[in-house]
Amino acid sequence: MKESVYDFLCAVMLGVGNLCMFLGFDTQTAIVEPVLHSVHDRSPELIDLHAGYNGTGVCLVVFMLLSLAAPWTLGLLGSKGSILLGSVMFTVHLSSFFYVHYVPFYATEAAIGLGYALFYSGHGAFVTEHSTKRTIERNSAMSYALATSSLIAGGGVILLTSRLSGDDIEAKVAPVATAQQSYRQYSNIEIRIMYGAFAAFSLLSNIIFAFLPTRAVANSLAPVNDRKRRVGLAEQLVAMFSTMLEKRVLLACPVYFFLGLSTAFFISIYSTTLIYSKKLADCEHLQAYYIITLGIGEISMGAIISIASKYVRHLARMPSMIIGTILHFTAMTLALLSTPFSASHTPTDGPTLFLEPSTQLSLLIAMLLGMADSALVTSRTVLCSVLVPDKISHVFSISKVYQVQSLAMLLPLFLSSFISMPMHGAINGAFGILA
Repeated sequence: MKESVYDFLCAVMLGVGNLCMFLGFDTQTAIVEPVLHSVHDRSPELIDLHAGYNGTGVCLVVFMLLSLAAPWTLGLLGSKGSILLGSVMFTVHLSSFFYVHYVPFYATEAAIGLGYALFYSGHGAFVTEHSTKRTIERNSAMSYALATSSLIAGGGVILLTSRLSGDDIEAKVAPVATAQQSYRQYSNIEIRIMYGAFAAFSLLSNIIFAFLPTRAVANSLAPVNDRKRRVGLAEQLVAMFSTMLEKRVLLACPVYFFLGLSTAFFISIYSTTLIYSKKLADCEHLQAYYIITLGIGEISMGAIISIASKYVRHLARMPSMIIGTILHFTAMTLALLSTPFSASHTPTDGPTLFLEPSTQLSLLIAMLLGMADSALVTSRTVLCSVLVPDKISHVFSISKVYQVQSLAMLLPLFLSSFISMPMHGAINGAFGILA
């Protein structure tokens, strides 16, 4: 097999595996807050009110801490082993929704933190092992575009399971006595069908990752990990902290902070406002359409970067970062002008700053956020591979540590009951300007 074909097939397999795994996880991250809010309304003893936000926060804290040791585990498992074991954690977490309870929920959220650390360390290593300087931009953009097409499929799963649940009355917009407002309720049957589909696709990703090839391409950016020359945990931690102090890595820190904030906003915060804003309650499946449109935006920008990078030198580096930042701020401004202040954490019929919320405007914001995220992540992947070429796995792990360690990202999740949409906008704006 030609090296160019082998290079391409490796990127496709990785992308398709990502598609199946994130079809479940990314989609459920966008709806987990209202889903668990629905469970809490029916059975408060099973789960706390803002478990969706709190669980994501727990996941990120564990992820942040374990990312420091991720290069060491990469030395033990190799890129393929890290990807496979990490993906299994996602399957376990999604399976826990067959019976919602705070003990398995928070336990598997912590396991997801471990899975994230393993998966992204292995993912970054695999991409660089199976790419050359000429193909890294194409492979990164293509793999990420395939992965984010999971949002389109995930939105389709939500639409389908809403119809298969056979629980139309409970599944539709229902009154909530505590807030005297209306918002989308998810029935127990609907949750089990939906998360069962998510877990099945995640299991399929485990199978795909089990068959990933291990041989690096000729002239790859990084050699395949040699287990015979691996170093201990203490040496890896020393190497991690020394890499953190590299000038180029320090300069990139604000970018990683901003990427973490933008991700938290589009996948969790803004998607929740679509459920909690009473003015949007007439569109029962708006969240599903929002997730699908996000995926379309991600794929569109990924395709644009993948094609245009053949003609524009270093397009996937700083130019993509600038484009993504502009798109994100445009979407953020529209969201702030059209969303009630408290809609990020409670059902509300409050006024907006300027624009009336509508389905069309929400989907436009989704498209812009999807395109922005694709541009930002592609730029981050490429920059990580060239910042410190001899410490690529360390740089990938450090980028993730910085991405989630920011208090500005964790506090909106843990303090979701107090932070309004303007506060989210101010936090994103501050870090965006710094980046």
